[in-house]
Amino acid sequence: MAEKSDILFGLAEANDDTLAATRLRAMADELGEPDHIDLDEDRAFRVSIYAFGRNFVAECDVDAEDQEGYVLVTSGMSDRLMTGPHNEEVDESLASELVWYVPDLDPAYFSTLRWLAKLPETDRTWFGQGHTVPLPAAPLEGCPFKTFLFLPPIIRTDRELFEHIEHDGHHIGTLCVHLIADSEYALAKNNEEGLGEFLDLLDDNDHPHVFNPARRPYV
Repeated sequence: MAEKSDILFGLAEANDDTLAATRLRAMADELGEPDHIDLDEDRAFRVSIYAFGRNFVAECDVDAEDQEGYVLVTSGMSDRLMTGPHNEEVDESLASELVWYVPDLDPAYFSTLRWLAKLPETDRTWFGQGHTVPLPAAPLEGCPFKTFLFLPPIIRTDRELFEHIEHDGHHIGTLCVHLIADSEYALAKNNEEGLGEFLDLLDDNDHPHVFNPARRPYV
C-alpha cells in the first residue's frame, strides 16, 4: 500500500482512518493506480475525482468490439450525508459517490461530475436509483443531452466499491451517471414502468458502457 500512496492518496495518508483515506484504500485495492487525479481545491467541501483506464468489454466479458475508456470515481461526496425527503424513510443510502464511464480525460467531464456530486449539498436534496437532474441547457459542448440519470453501476466492482465503508449509519453506495435525451427523459420520468421501458431500450440497442456524446436517442 505504501507504494501506491504517493500517486493515489494525495492529501490523505495511507494509514489514516478518515473516510477519505478509507475510500482511497478501497480504490487502490479494487481499481489499482489511477491514470489521472483531479484534486479539488475547495477546502470547505472537497470532492476529488480519480480516473482509471479500462477496457470495458474485457471487464464485462462480453462478445463485442473493445470499448476503451475511463472510470471516473468521486471521493468526497459521501463526506456529507444527502438530505432525504422529510417524514419519509429512504431505502437507499444517503451517503454516495458518483461513477461515470467516459471515453477520454476531457476536463469538462471532471468539472461536470464534481458539480453533480456537490449538488445534493447545495440544494439540500438527495440522489437515488432512477433519479434525474434535468437542466435548462446541455452541460457539455457537442452533446445535446441535458438530463442526468442515476443508475447502479452495471459492473459489480464499481457497484460494491465502498459498500463496506459506513458514514453515520449509512453504507457508502455508488451511482452511475448517464446523460439522456429529452425524449428519453420524457419516457423515464413518468413512473417506474417508464424507467423500465427505457432500460429495456438500452439493452435492445446494445447501449455502450462508455459515454458517447454523439449517440442517437433511443426514443
